[in-house]
Amino acid sequence: MTNYLALEMLAPTQIREMADELEKMFDLACEGNDVANDEMEGKDIVELGLDGMAALFAGYYKGKLSCVFAIQFNYTNGHKGADLIALAGKKLLLFKAAYWNTVLEWLKLNGVEFLDAYTPNARAEMYMKKFGFNKSCAYMRMNLN
Repeated sequence: MTNYLALEMLAPTQIREMADELEKMFDLACEGNDVANDEMEGKDIVELGLDGMAALFAGYYKGKLSCVFAIQFNYTNGHKGADLIALAGKKLLLFKAAYWNTVLEWLKLNGVEFLDAYTPNARAEMYMKKFGFNKSCAYMRMNLN
């Protein structure tokens, strides 16, 4: 299944080279999220990646950029966590099936205890059923331990 799929965490040089395309995709993620739409734009997420404040991931389907997501680390009450701050693109469930467990293992290896996601209520069920989050209002959390 993964011979036509690839996922990579982008280095700052790649982020610079792909900035326009990444910004457009992250704009879609922000516009589709009531919380993010008021707080940030795609260019903000690209800047976080360039500054090393967020890990940006690119998923390629048959050699073309298909989806993107961004994860930002945080500390909450002495516990290391992460926020899935943006998720956008096509073939998301295909990438989820191929790579999501690897991403979760990477987070655990980096000492992350939980993964949070803010999502519109309309998407909450997808986050719960397809990605394994637990619902707490519209604030989504996935325990990694």
